Amino acid sequence: MFFKLLTSIKLKRLGTTFVSIFGVIWLFLEPAGLFLPESFKWGWWGYGGLVSLSLLIAVALNFPRFSVSRSLSSPNTTIEIKIGDLFDEPGHLVIGANDVFDTVLGEVIKPSSVQGQFLSRVYNGDQKRLDAEIDIALEPLKADKKKEQNKKKGKFWRYPIGTTLVLGSPDRRFFLNAYGYMENNLKVRSTADDIWHSLSSLWEQVRLKGHGLEVAIPIIGSDLARTNLARMTLTMLIVISFIAASKKDFVTKKLTLVIYPKDFKSVDLYTLEDFLDSTCF
Repeated sequence: MFFKLLTSIKLKRLGTTFVSIFGVIWLFLEPAGLFLPESFKWGWWGYGGLVSLSLLIAVALNFPRFSVSRSLSSPNTTIEIKIGDLFDEPGHLVIGANDVFDTVLGEVIKPSSVQGQFLSRVYNGDQKRLDAEIDIALEPLKADKKKEQNKKKGKFWRYPIGTTLVLGSPDRRFFLNAYGYMENNLKVRSTADDIWHSLSSLWEQVRLKGHGLEVAIPIIGSDLARTNLARMTLTMLIVISFIAASKKDFVTKKLTLVIYPKDFKSVDLYTLEDFLDSTCF
């Protein structure tokens, strides 16, 4: 169990922490040995104990984290990054979408994706009801749509990247944010620029329709969007985008960025904690 724990901790950080702790303890023990030599004749047993103690403290300090949070100095907003289930979060949810707002599960939308879970867990698999609400939300944007002639499955009307639909009630909004282009081969394509643009549009809608309530967002663009960006990079991109929007004008009292447990090894919450310390000012 102990060795399994060690493998889940970044060894470089663990080694640095161990050396620092060992050095600090040794720094205090060395002078004490000069004044009380008889009391500090521990030999190799004592040295081994010191090594073991330093290693245990280093492991404790680098124990895998499951959440980190920081508050912005202005406005009064908290950013939390955590391991969990997006749909267990209170308040509003952000649901990543493609530019045609496809909803058909299977070949078009992967059932295990956030969009797929949104249909099954929030709408109980009622695709017709979800499509009807999406159509109502898209009605004011019909001047922006363009028909895709060569798409064989799913929906055919394309909307600009960044289009954000607001579904649900004032107490529980669902912000469907189009961050990816659904190609005719049913593969979603997106870029860092697309995601940044879509996030900027998202925060504006959250500001207008969220009433300051908590908002939870997954790492959009991390699975099927083929951005070629690591989850750590995408996480930082989302945080920076939110901070930039919040500095412009208040968006929400709390943003929770939810990372699914299966992606735990793809992120480093200690690094993200340092990142939040450097950006939340």
